[in-house]
Amino acid sequence: MLRPSGSLLASSRAAQRRTVRVEVFRLAAALVRKTSAAIADLAGATVDLAIMLGLPILYAVAAYLTLDLPARLLAGRVHFTGAGFLVFLCAVGLSLLGVSRMLHDAPPVAPVRPRFARAMLLAGWAAALLLTFADLAG
Repeated sequence: MLRPSGSLLASSRAAQRRTVRVEVFRLAAALVRKTSAAIADLAGATVDLAIMLGLPILYAVAAYLTLDLPARLLAGRVHFTGAGFLVFLCAVGLSLLGVSRMLHDAPPVAPVRPRFARAMLLAGWAAALLLTFADLAG
């Protein structure tokens, strides 16, 4: 009986080593792909959570700074420096972003109803106005 030798034999050691190497490479590539996808999902979820929790607070702080910094300047209590003017411009920009999103009926960032988000934005502006009056009075 004749037996094939070399590369014709499917059970040769060289073919087995080559198959094992290919399978290990495929497994490593799949592991890297799945790990990078998991890290990207985790990073995306972290950014979404930070935006969802931080943006409403930033809207309220920006509303306060938008009203309070010019009021202090007009009252003669404080003079703008370069950094103070930059903070004011950032606050105005963020406030305009919040108001324009509200006026365009954009969906809220946090998982709440749009009417509640609008009410909270307006409540933030009302609180900022009250805090500005309290700051000027005190």
